[in-house]
Amino acid sequence: MKTTKIPIAALVGGGVCVSASDGQKVYKVVQQAVAEGDRVILSFSGITRMTTAFLNAAIGQLYGEFSEEEVRQRLAPPVDFEPWHLSRLKLVVDRAKEFFKDGDRVKKAFEDNAGPRHAEDI
Repeated sequence: MKTTKIPIAALVGGGVCVSASDGQKVYKVVQQAVAEGDRVILSFSGITRMTTAFLNAAIGQLYGEFSEEEVRQRLAPPVDFEPWHLSRLKLVVDRAKEFFKDGDRVKKAFEDNAGPRHAEDI
């Protein structure tokens, strides 16, 4: 098994990681490495701002494609992090595991609480 270190800031072009589209850039690299059976180490070096929207796109969606066990085996502990990086990552991972465990239930609960989404639903 090859180990791949992924410098997040280098992939997104700086330390501001707030958009889902930037998270998608990270996801593509991580997803490919995991699919190839590599072990991934995420480097948070240089990240000064980071949102859960970014992390959902970058990491959270892995749980919809791979089993929790496979993600756990393939994602090594991150490096070059500050405590707030890990707290956001843990929040996103916990939510992703819950969502993908029973995505239909979560989606229905959201729709029930958010109300109609389309004019024809009114």
